[in-house]
Amino acid sequence: MRKLTTFYLVRHGETMWNKEHRLQGWLDSSLSENGILHAEKLRDHLQNFSFTAAYSSSSGRAKETLHILLGDRQLPIFYEDNLREIFLGEWQGKTVEDIMTTHRLDYELYTDYPGQFVASHTESFGMVTERAMFTLKKIAEKYPEGNVLIVSHAVAIKCVINAILGRSINQLWAEPFINGTSVTIIEHVGQQWLVKDIGNIQHLQ
Repeated sequence: MRKLTTFYLVRHGETMWNKEHRLQGWLDSSLSENGILHAEKLRDHLQNFSFTAAYSSSSGRAKETLHILLGDRQLPIFYEDNLREIFLGEWQGKTVEDIMTTHRLDYELYTDYPGQFVASHTESFGMVTERAMFTLKKIAEKYPEGNVLIVSHAVAIKCVINAILGRSINQLWAEPFINGTSVTIIEHVGQQWLVKDIGNIQHLQ
């Protein structure tokens, strides 16, 4: 039997800045009431799943989400800078409305034509993909079997999905949307990566 690692990739819960349509990137804000509630619902939904280890981006909102999801489970926990969100340079901390007045064309490329987006002051989608996939491979080597819980961010998760499906950056934002506390399931078998589920929010139904 070939060894199988199953990754449960969760986006952090909704934050105060998400509510304000303010971009976070490597900056941070705490979870909103909804964000906490949705994480608690996911914790209850996952209670019958066993996990070998838990990882989180080193951003506060991801750590906060992970600690809610774990409840009183005793697991090895790791924080990884490489699982952080895309670095958004001078857009970080600004509202979409502000950005549209100063960088409209750039921002529209970022949101509508990611393949044409040029990362002048931000990280590129390629860089995010590289560091996130590097980290998943490292985790799969360390835990070649079992379920691993990971809390990360929307763009980072989108980049991983895109890379595994072998799609171009143009298709980065393909549906479904990665909502707060949604679960994306990825398997690693032998040298193969498989996407089993994307952005599942059945715990919120």
